[in-house]
Amino acid sequence: MNKWIGLGVLALVAACDVPQAPVVTGPDGQARIQINLSGLTCYDNKCLDINPAARGVRQIGNKTTGIPRSIDLSDGTVTPAEFRQMGITASLAGGEGSGRNDR
Repeated sequence: MNKWIGLGVLALVAACDVPQAPVVTGPDGQARIQINLSGLTCYDNKCLDINPAARGVRQIGNKTTGIPRSIDLSDGTVTPAEFRQMGITASLAGGEGSGRNDR
């Protein structure tokens, strides 16, 4: 039991010191999150591995999945709403054991 409590505390501490992605103002005046091309993009204490070239997104521990077509990554930024949408998509991708043969 103590092992699980220790792991929970460790995860909480690790989540608190994650550097957040820079937020810039787009040409339309809306806040936009800059995508980190060399690692995780973190915003609002959630981190995603975003690959604009492959149009893929992955949440740590889950499989890579496609980025919804409605999200434009051409300028290297996304809105907070688009980031949340990608987070939902990535979380639904499932982990290593959620493939076709996991029945």
